[in-house]
Amino acid sequence: MDKIKVLIAEDSITQAMQLQRILEKNGYDATIVANGSEALRSISKSKPLIVISDIMMPEMDGYELCRQIKSNELYRDISVILLTSLSQPQAVIWALQCGADKFITKPYDENNLLSTIQYLNKNHKSQAPLQEGIDISYRGETYSITSTRSQILNLLLSSYETAVIKNLELIETQAELKRLNQGLEEIVDQRTAALRDEIAERKAAVAVLQEKNEEIKTMLQRLLQVEKLATMGELASSIAHELNNPLATVSLRVELLIAQSTGDDRRLRELEIIWKEVERMGNLVSNLLQFSRRSQPQISTVNVCDEIEKTLELIHYHLRKHNIAVAREFKPEGPLIHADRQQLRQLFLNLFTNASDAMPDGGTLTIRVTKRPEEKQICIEIADTGVGIPPEILPKVLEPFYTTKPEGKGTGLGLAICRRIAQGHGGTLNITSEGGPGNGTRVSITLPFSNGHNTALLKDG
Repeated sequence: MDKIKVLIAEDSITQAMQLQRILEKNGYDATIVANGSEALRSISKSKPLIVISDIMMPEMDGYELCRQIKSNELYRDISVILLTSLSQPQAVIWALQCGADKFITKPYDENNLLSTIQYLNKNHKSQAPLQEGIDISYRGETYSITSTRSQILNLLLSSYETAVIKNLELIETQAELKRLNQGLEEIVDQRTAALRDEIAERKAAVAVLQEKNEEIKTMLQRLLQVEKLATMGELASSIAHELNNPLATVSLRVELLIAQSTGDDRRLRELEIIWKEVERMGNLVSNLLQFSRRSQPQISTVNVCDEIEKTLELIHYHLRKHNIAVAREFKPEGPLIHADRQQLRQLFLNLFTNASDAMPDGGTLTIRVTKRPEEKQICIEIADTGVGIPPEILPKVLEPFYTTKPEGKGTGLGLAICRRIAQGHGGTLNITSEGGPGNGTRVSITLPFSNGHNTALLKDG
């Protein structure tokens, strides 16, 4: 059985070969030409059943090729399918005018193209050649068309079918776009939620890192303080061995010279100055030894207020000389605690002396003792009306060797010793100051009641 001949007129060799492969794959004998002129020459040699022609071609376009085929008595029964990428109604009218049988827009559907060819082949022999004319108006122009009813119907149907296919494709495209959009929205929502979780996790991790960083800083400060204390212990021991004996000898010699001098001796003043300086150096050594090497505490039940009064007696002359008034806000029958009496007096003496140094022009030293039954503690507050401590150095004043006093007036050990005494008794020591003249400084000490809870701590310390 002979194959049905189809002539392809297409100037795009790529599109022509693609169409040829489709037709040959489905049992057709397909030949390719590049334009309308070549198509007419090919038809004169071998008449095809169907011509599939592109509209836009050089030398002779698809409209003219179709017109010449339909105007020739020998070729009139050849079915013509016009292919175009144009979709304007005017293109359909021109296809009707030239007598085209089918009108298909590019890109075409392969199944639709094959079914069109099959339909034209099936109706080729039964198609009536009856001609009739119609007039079609489009955009103010009238087009006269002479063609068979079947040609007009087929062309209109093919245009309608193409439009329907394009609409269906558009609907499918819109549906696919909608599905893609929904999918993208879901992906964005999931990604946003994941990012929120990731940000929350990172914030939590940063918070943990900051907390660990603070812990490391605290540990480093403690290690640094331990290192300082170790160094200070070695230094104190060395100073004690190197200075104690010479200082004792010098002190005894000076005391002897002072005893031998009379009141009108001009050297007496110089000897007193030497003796005071020797005494100051001895106190420095004593403070170093006290801070670096603690002796076995002598624990007893003591009256806090009584120990405060006895300490005030030791510096009564010093306070009066510097015009410092003492405001006592406690009763003589104060609370009892378990404590080392000597250490407690040293604590009070250091704090009273510091308060006095902060009021060079005089002022008021306020001492307050209160009980906190709910916390099983007593609180001792020592406040002055002196120059205060600037905020930038307040955190440093409890560090060993840190002092704001002029050179030769302080060792930077007094407050550090005070804090260690308070902690050794199971208590705390805190300092507050607003740092302005007249605002002064407040030292708060908490110590446990005399209930036996801190006795073991003191013995172990």
